[in-house]
Amino acid sequence: MIEEMEALMQHWGAQHCQVGDGGGLGSPMATIMQYGGCAPRGTPGSRDLMMSAGGGMDHASTEVAAAVAQLERQSEKGAQLALLARNRYLAQPPMTVREQMRLLQLAEDADRTYRNWVHRLHQQVQLILTVRTATTRGLDRRSGALDTNLIRASTSKRARAY
Repeated sequence: MIEEMEALMQHWGAQHCQVGDGGGLGSPMATIMQYGGCAPRGTPGSRDLMMSAGGGMDHASTEVAAAVAQLERQSEKGAQLALLARNRYLAQPPMTVREQMRLLQLAEDADRTYRNWVHRLHQQVQLILTVRTATTRGLDRRSGALDTNLIRASTSKRARAY
């Protein structure tokens, strides 16, 4: 198990449970219909407007959700790892390890196999997130300046100095 990935995926699970998959802010017309006019301003309470107004998951959680979805589309094994991710991090109330193993069709005494699956899930999600981050930061593209090739062979013969 990769501890950093475990923490990130637990954060994804918490965000998913708090605000769900979707998100979005209501339209002005929906606000007028809901309150029968302008929405009240300056109300006491939480100032976390994005969470209370339906802003959806934060960026990190959205990226993890996209990575799990991409993992599911890759192969049959990827679909099983995505199922493990959903059962391990999104289930409410949390599923026991034995329940997760039963859904994955693993033997009840295959604890080591289960831990290997979790580690593989973390590796795959980390790899997908790394690739997604590289493409959004432009690291997969050339910078514009071509590298100089210093080992190019000359087409003309050298003159020997005796």
